[in-house]
Amino acid sequence: MIGNAVAGLALPTPPPPLRSRRWLLGLGWYWLGLAVLWGTLSSILLPALVALHVPDAVKTTALAGIAVAQAIVSIVVQPLAGTASDRIVTRWGRRVPWMLIFVTIEVVLVALLASVGSYLGILVAMIAIEVVSNLAQGPYQGLLPDHVARPQRGLASGILGGLQMLGQIAGAAVAGILVADGAYLAAGGMAAIAVWIGMAGTVLTVRRDEAAAAAASAPVPDGPRVSFREVIRGAWGRDLLEERDFLWLLLSRLAILMAAGSLQPFILYYLRDTLGMGDAAGEAVAPVAGIVALVALLVAVPGGALTERFGRVRVVALSGLLGAAAALLIAIAPSFEALLVAGAIFGAALGVFLSADWALIADLAPEGQAGRTFGLSNTVTALAALLAVVIAGPIADLVNALEPGLGYRTIFLISAFEFLLGALLVRRVREERRTERTVGG
Repeated sequence: MIGNAVAGLALPTPPPPLRSRRWLLGLGWYWLGLAVLWGTLSSILLPALVALHVPDAVKTTALAGIAVAQAIVSIVVQPLAGTASDRIVTRWGRRVPWMLIFVTIEVVLVALLASVGSYLGILVAMIAIEVVSNLAQGPYQGLLPDHVARPQRGLASGILGGLQMLGQIAGAAVAGILVADGAYLAAGGMAAIAVWIGMAGTVLTVRRDEAAAAAASAPVPDGPRVSFREVIRGAWGRDLLEERDFLWLLLSRLAILMAAGSLQPFILYYLRDTLGMGDAAGEAVAPVAGIVALVALLVAVPGGALTERFGRVRVVALSGLLGAAAALLIAIAPSFEALLVAGAIFGAALGVFLSADWALIADLAPEGQAGRTFGLSNTVTALAALLAVVIAGPIADLVNALEPGLGYRTIFLISAFEFLLGALLVRRVREERRTERTVGG
């Protein structure tokens, strides 16, 4: 058994009040800290640690093995955690206890990561970090539809998107300096502190609203308990097939995120082998990544406001069209300067997508199933990242064998098609339709 709960019920609640920008920013503090954490781990610390403990010839494969394990964990764990947080009510609320417990455990694991002395130890540590991170992240994402009124979800989504980009930039930048000096423990400690402080800031922001919602749900000490089997049935219940708008959204997200995931990992090889930059390619990656992140950061919050005027679906479709234009330009780019222009367009696509994505998911979440809805949407995020590399890598190698360097242009053309497909699929979502359902398997 998992805990005391009001099981199988979605008790009607009044709509949330309009929030101040300060409150919405407080909601995003955890998202900022989490972005610092993964900007540190994924971009800097983890690759450096793997390189210390495996032969140079297999370090890329070893790093990919960890990424696959992380994706599998995310796909399995986050929908379960989100669904459980929908169903379990405590005096402190539905979501907050999960964040307090599992982010605290996560901090300890991240702080210990740098002291691991083998590849197997790194793999085990990263799987453990991924598990507890998803146990906190799934419930957290339910806070937006729980406590933000529909007219403000675009703004909230834009703020979250901007904080995500800011955290990734800051985490990678600070960790890069520390790891360059060999301060692996300091880099891990910095990331751990950032995610815990971010969690604390969000918990302090929402604690009163969470407590009020818990009181309205009236949990009782000897009330019904939720079994693990019920959580599994609730997360993956067949009722999901009835939510056609949500299914179209998942397919659209899969296409767009696969396209983005095919662009980012191969830029270094593209610069080196396709544009012929050779050893200078490593230094050239930084300005490309920087312009993408900067434009995405600048666009995210205004993009959130656009969703309130033009609708979430149109804004997501716009992100797909911008992404297709960027991918096409990268595929045919004759020079590094053209690539920088394409990077700016891709940054705009990324910022616009982040600004509308969360808001659209929140709008489509049935009553009482916000955690489940966001958890299932995140399975698409993890699956897209995995499929992008698994599919694009072999295609690039196959085409490069025929003509060196042409493989990367080929996968960027495929990315352009995937962006367009995502833009078309999201148009099938009926944005104004909202089905209120009870929590059930």
